[in-house]
Amino acid sequence: MKFVTGGTGMVGAHLLYDLVSQGEKVRALKRTGSSIQLTEKIFAFYSAEYQSLMRKIEWVEGDILEKDSLRDHLAGVNQIYHAAAMISFNPQDRDIMIHNNYEGTANLVDLALSLQIPRFCHVSSIAAIGSPPEGIEANEDHPWHNNMEHSAYAESKYLSEMEVWRAILQGLNAVIVNPSVIIGPGDWKTGSSLLFYTVWKGMKFYTKGGTGFVDVRDVTAAMRRLMDDDIWEIVKNQRYILNAKNIPFREFFSQVANSLHLKAPEYFVDETLLNLVWRLSALKSFLTGTRPSITRETARSANKLSYYNGSKICQATGFEYTPVEDSIRNISALFLRDFGLK
Repeated sequence: MKFVTGGTGMVGAHLLYDLVSQGEKVRALKRTGSSIQLTEKIFAFYSAEYQSLMRKIEWVEGDILEKDSLRDHLAGVNQIYHAAAMISFNPQDRDIMIHNNYEGTANLVDLALSLQIPRFCHVSSIAAIGSPPEGIEANEDHPWHNNMEHSAYAESKYLSEMEVWRAILQGLNAVIVNPSVIIGPGDWKTGSSLLFYTVWKGMKFYTKGGTGFVDVRDVTAAMRRLMDDDIWEIVKNQRYILNAKNIPFREFFSQVANSLHLKAPEYFVDETLLNLVWRLSALKSFLTGTRPSITRETARSANKLSYYNGSKICQATGFEYTPVEDSIRNISALFLRDFGLK
């Protein structure tokens, strides 16, 4: 039995689809009252038989912040995939996000240890790797430096990952994946799927930054591959950056625009203007009580080149990434289909 957290999000939903499509027995955790609508939508992107596939998931209700509520759900489980995490770049969410991501992971690895669950896969992030100097591709050994440049999300993922490493020292067998920006279909108005919707609405501006991108289907395929019997003893208790390609933001958004049959962004936004925009957004947020559309953290990342080396998993397992250009075309086609535009 496989146990999945975060099954109502984009990565977790794709993982559930892969697992049940392969005939695996799956138990998925969701919070009481949370919707599985996004999961069903993602299943429908890939199969006309999505409803029957959805019925193969054993949904259980609980919260990773409540350890006692999880223990019974882990009965008979031999693999845990931990994909649940809060993601926000709003300064107002800093404390709760760090607490939730760190505490939830600590609870789950503690239970995995006490119940002697043999395999654990933790979805971390390149955010937990830290930001390399421009011109250098960070690998899995890149050191984390505590400084003010890290986002709250990065800090939360770093602390979460430290809990996994702590559990490994205590006897847990685990593998950690550190995806770059994950692109894939989902709720087009939230998360990384919003990148495609933003271009569709008319994106005219670009910045000088860039980063790594990886297809969500590659992320879940890599997770399942790393948990396979034939390579587990080789790959366990290590981390793996998942990154198909490093791309400047201008190039990425131009490719998305081209795939959606739209005009590419053409106006450069320099650092001075970007800093003004996030300050105005913060002021508007304060006056209206709404969430800011851009924050200091997102402005900082928009103008920075942060590149990563995702080749370790390829060398260890023979894994091959989907070219980002192909991913963009495939996701754009699903976007157009979903909105009845193609």
